Amino acid sequence: MLATDSPSDLIQVLEALYDLEQPRDGWFRGVLKASGTAFDRGAGVGFLLYDVSGELPRIHALEGVNVSMHHFAVGAETHREPAFAKEIVRCYRSVVCATMAEHVHDPQVLGALRERYTQSGIHDQILINGADVSGQGCALYVFSQTLLTLSAYERELMLRIATHFATAYRLQRRLHSPAGSHANGLDAVLNASGKVAHAEPAASSREARRSLTDAVRLREWARGSKGRRDAERATAAWKPLVSGRWSLVDRYERDGTRYITARENVAKPKGPEALSPRERQVVCLASLGHSNKLIAYELGLAHSTVRVLLARGASKLGARTRAELIERARSAKHGWPS
Repeated sequence: MLATDSPSDLIQVLEALYDLEQPRDGWFRGVLKASGTAFDRGAGVGFLLYDVSGELPRIHALEGVNVSMHHFAVGAETHREPAFAKEIVRCYRSVVCATMAEHVHDPQVLGALRERYTQSGIHDQILINGADVSGQGCALYVFSQTLLTLSAYERELMLRIATHFATAYRLQRRLHSPAGSHANGLDAVLNASGKVAHAEPAASSREARRSLTDAVRLREWARGSKGRRDAERATAAWKPLVSGRWSLVDRYERDGTRYITARENVAKPKGPEALSPRERQVVCLASLGHSNKLIAYELGLAHSTVRVLLARGASKLGARTRAELIERARSAKHGWPS
């Protein structure tokens, strides 16, 4: 589905996502530009920042590239209409990557959307959704003049990219919040070869330093010439979080030397007090529609660790199935938006 079929374009999207030393508007437009290059199928792409923590969707930013003015207006209007609110909120809370027919479950809403989109020459779209348990997230829409299907390979890549959208936007909000600062949550500094130049107590253990070093080396490989020729291996190597805790972000010193900073970027969902913070973390990601495999990738954990954490959570809440676990966690007094 990549317009240029170039793995390098995907890496540029990841680089744009983690270019976080700039205000939101600059970050937003950088991500949109890189995404347009990587994903545009000839009908443009749209990028938006949203909040679905309440009953109605709220849009904080919305722009597109190579999208007709008519279709852009239709999309913006759709997000404001009460008739579509319930389906839009459900979608942003539970869908990671899907075509229009896959992510719009209500047949009447799907029919109405298709009718509106057809008027501007659009017959389908792919949603790549960076959802966060806070309800604040970002979504990329890839528009098409023909009906779409996703191969298993394409879907896997898009699922991985979606987790980076969520992780990078969460850190962007933290770094640029009124109460935050660029130094906030900085636990370690490494050079481009993975050597630890500085580590706060939270990242000073041998295991933490080794994990960060390995993650930096894999990330640098993905950004290098070999990684830019292999999208599957490059995206597998560049994970959103290290040990479920840190995101890696570039920082340039005055002499032009590039360092990589490890910044605290854990989602902190509220939920049943019986669950540990890590158990709540994996259960909330499951509630966002993430598979065990995708959760392991997103958190930088072993697949077996995710499986054990979900099993522990289910046991503590007396849930017999995954669906029951998610429902019980959501219905808890201080649970995340359901």
